[in-house]
Amino acid sequence: MDHSARGDSELALALRGGDHDAFEELVRRHQGRVYAVAYRLTGNREDALDVTQDAFLKAYRKIGQWRPIGGFLPWLLRLARNQAIDHLRRRERRRHEPLDETMPSQGDANAAMIAPMATDAAVRAREIDERVRKALVRLSPSQSTVFILRHYEGLALAEIADELGCTVGSVKVHLFRAIKKLRDELEDLRGP
Repeated sequence: MDHSARGDSELALALRGGDHDAFEELVRRHQGRVYAVAYRLTGNREDALDVTQDAFLKAYRKIGQWRPIGGFLPWLLRLARNQAIDHLRRRERRRHEPLDETMPSQGDANAAMIAPMATDAAVRAREIDERVRKALVRLSPSQSTVFILRHYEGLALAEIADELGCTVGSVKVHLFRAIKKLRDELEDLRGP
């Protein structure tokens, strides 16, 4: 059966009924978006790949808990967000990375060519990115999903509403609250 013409809810119900090809179509359809959410929260390609895989594995195992009322994609993105948060917590507990993993090795002849201002800007950008990721984790699942879809994925408000199965007004409220919380969390980063 051609699964590409079926909607997410149909595919999720088919998976619940034992159709494993339906799961493959859901993965094909949404792996990019799940990866994008995971990457925005972890800030690391390898971690994002792990989180993406874990989110789909969890979706496969917990498909019986999914309810068609809210749509499949919002449920999947919540799973991805939760997996990313769990992953970040585990990473913090076993933190053993060097302080600055961007520093070149001693044998790198080009290391001497790095301008101090460019290095300072890169370090500052990395610090800001890390702070934004940590702040995103503190938002509610709906707020972080809407914020990521709008500001990182570039979706229009109506597209987000369609994806999440809610009204544009609801999207606006979640987005407004997300931005307000992020501003509060990142207040110290604002210049004079």
